[in-house]
Formats: sequence, C-alpha cells, structure tokens
Amino acid sequence: MTNITLTGTCACPGEVEGKLTRYNPEKTYTKEDVIILNEHMTQDVLKLKNAGAILSKNGGLTCHASILARELNVPCLVGVNGMEELKEGTRVEIDAADEKINIKD
Repeated sequence: MTNITLTGTCACPGEVEGKLTRYNPEKTYTKEDVIILNEHMTQDVLKLKNAGAILSKNGGLTCHASILARELNVPCLVGVNGMEELKEGTRVEIDAADEKINIKD
C-alpha cells in the first residue's frame, strides 16, 4: 500500500479520516465525507455543516470555503496542490493543522 501526501493551507484545524466526494447540492453529507469544494454555493451553505472536512484547490484564508469552514467548525484546507490526484471515493486522512492530506492507495 502506497501513501501519497498532499499539502494545502489550513483554514480551520482538525483531524478526520473519510472518503472523498465532490460537492453536490443535492447530497446530504456526514462526518465520513471529505468534500472537494471548488465552487461557490452560498444558498446551500448549511449542507456542509455535518461534513468531515472541506478541501479546495482555490482560495486562501479569506476565501468563501475558509470562512464557511471556520463558521461551521469543519476542518478545511485551501490552496491544495495536486487536487488532480484526488478521486471520488478514495479514503484519506486529513490533518488540517499540520496541512497534510494522506491519500490511501
């Protein structure tokens, strides 16, 4: 088993293990879901309150995903390098404070 580690900027600290899923406004999320969020969705913001974590390739500490994550206290990394490596359904470990995403192969 090979582990791949990606990095980003911590917008809200926390540790979580879960599976990657792309944001879909029709879906309800659980603590098991690590959301790949690369779009703005102000009208559906509360759909992410139960998510395990949020990842975004775009943005910085004052972007929409960062503010949303801090308000909902959901671990979040923004500016994630290598997002093309992230496939839906993949198991990951997130340590947002340490700014690391471990992809489980």
